[in-house]
Amino acid sequence: MINRIRARRAFYVTLLVLLILTFSFGQTLFKTRAGLRQQPAPPSVTISIEQQTRRNIGALFDKLRAGTPVTIAYLGGSITAGAGASNPEKSSYRALVTEWFRKNYPKSEITELNAAINSAGTSGSSLYGTLRARRDLIAYKPDLVFVEFAVNDTNEDETATKKAIEGLLRQLLIVSQPPEVVMLYAANAKRNVRTEWHDAIAAHYQVPSLDLQNRLWAMIDAGRIKPADIWPIATRKDSVNPSDTGHKLYADFITSFLSEQEKLKASPIPRTLPQPLVSDEMNYGEFKAIVEIKSERGPGRGTAKERNASWRIESTSDRTLPTGLLASDKAGAQIEYYFEGTVIGISYRTGPDGGIFECLIDGKPAPAPMARVDCYSGAPRMGARIIAGGLGLGEHKLTIRVLGEKNARSSGNNVRLGYLLVGGTRPEKL
Repeated sequence: MINRIRARRAFYVTLLVLLILTFSFGQTLFKTRAGLRQQPAPPSVTISIEQQTRRNIGALFDKLRAGTPVTIAYLGGSITAGAGASNPEKSSYRALVTEWFRKNYPKSEITELNAAINSAGTSGSSLYGTLRARRDLIAYKPDLVFVEFAVNDTNEDETATKKAIEGLLRQLLIVSQPPEVVMLYAANAKRNVRTEWHDAIAAHYQVPSLDLQNRLWAMIDAGRIKPADIWPIATRKDSVNPSDTGHKLYADFITSFLSEQEKLKASPIPRTLPQPLVSDEMNYGEFKAIVEIKSERGPGRGTAKERNASWRIESTSDRTLPTGLLASDKAGAQIEYYFEGTVIGISYRTGPDGGIFECLIDGKPAPAPMARVDCYSGAPRMGARIIAGGLGLGEHKLTIRVLGEKNARSSGNNVRLGYLLVGGTRPEKL
């Protein structure tokens, strides 16, 4: 009997303790929750342009799955041309990516359009690429365009580069059936490629991009690969063009991106373009072979060669230049052309015997970089100088004059002119 009473008392004591603990815990929990409710709400997060979701290229894969013929285009500089690869048509990133498409979609006829120029400086930059896009790219109506200029633009002017990329994207996206576009940002051994210049424009137009520089250097930093594997000592003078290993890594990054993209539902085709982020001064580009331009004013109509014995015509097999070059080594030899546009440029042939010429616009020294042009180089190649806007609307007169001067290392005063490059704001239609 006594044991039962003790047991009952122990039970009630235990129950009382549990009730007290439960009550105390409830009070504490209530105060904690009340305190949390009284704390200020976190500040709202503003998502920047760069953080917004961009278009995907799912429409391309819809075509491929349907067995539709597709054209894959590559617009860029020396890396896209395949420089550094042992065989540009087999081991470059361009060749490997095209092969990925053909292997994964054998029922679709895949055409590769190589619109790259194996050149450094302005001739391999987005400035030149934008002006030639209509001729070398858009005319072929590609379904997908890879754009790779970031490395070549490293030493260019930021505003001019942004104008060029904006003009290029507006040209590509304004056509009735715009291609899918992917921006590629390759790397160099100096790790100083200004990818943000390109990506600010790409983000504005919701164009997807792939930062190959960040991915490659992440592998280097992790010790998974050495810089010398990408840029061998023998070729590191320019520290840009990758070896076969580098091209293979670029291709792997790109095909991994493509494998993710092919799973996505296609983004709708954009029917309108946003207002320009920087400028629309380069939404049009035109090339005119200088030997073929005829004077429409002044005494003596016809081409410069027909009007002036100081000029001669030289032939060239360089595909980046017209087959005929207007050439002279006579001091004072001069030509004048009238054009409409706010962007003007000129391409020319450099070489060991190159001289110097000057340009005037509307009778005044042209702005940099066209004021004075040195045509000397150790080996023949194509050069270009472009004024990326700011000339004002309306008609202008360009004067090109041979100075009869030369670089101290040059063996001659020869000036060889290729194309006149004209661009600016035109109705955005082709």
